[in-house]
Amino acid sequence: MRVLEELNQFAYDLLWTWQPRIEALFRSLDPDLWKSTRENPVLLLAQLGEEGVQRACEREEVRQAFEGARAAYREYYDRNPRFMDAQAPLAIAYFSLEFGLSECLPIYSGGLGVLAGDHLKATSDLGLPLVAVGLLYKQGFGRQDIDAAGRQFEVYYENKGSDLPVRKVEGVEVEAPIGARNVRIAVWRAQVGRVPLFLLDTDLESNPNDLRGIT
Repeated sequence: MRVLEELNQFAYDLLWTWQPRIEALFRSLDPDLWKSTRENPVLLLAQLGEEGVQRACEREEVRQAFEGARAAYREYYDRNPRFMDAQAPLAIAYFSLEFGLSECLPIYSGGLGVLAGDHLKATSDLGLPLVAVGLLYKQGFGRQDIDAAGRQFEVYYENKGSDLPVRKVEGVEVEAPIGARNVRIAVWRAQVGRVPLFLLDTDLESNPNDLRGIT
């Protein structure tokens, strides 16, 4: 597997958010860029580009971090967790309005979202058959700043799915009733270790503006 392909495999599996050796690999590539992208591996790799990644991988500390990340990834998926062989006939459906998994995926605003995110991580560790469903908010939480007069204010940034550790489920749209109307919904997928998290997105041109604004 090529280096960039392997890094993308790590980036789009949110296992790195609770496996320090995998996170350490991204940090080692460019510590300053890792910080400025709010620890977003997808943006990090996009901004480094293939040449930047290759140059970084020539450094000994990056090569060592790569070996550590590979070992952590193999160890995690090679082991058989407690419920992996339970042969459950059905999966658990876990719905939440927010999931706090990482600052680089701003689809949460507080403690309940963090709790939901921790549930997914623990479920992955245990090997429970669970599928999670949430919303892909375009703005997510606001970021606080201070103006010249010392007053606090919030700034909301527009999130683009292509910049996040999620992938669009191509060719899939669903429809749901909202009052007397139907809304079209696209679906994105985040991988949280062994747990798939499907995120619903109403910001489609086929929807009227008020329905697009749901997410």
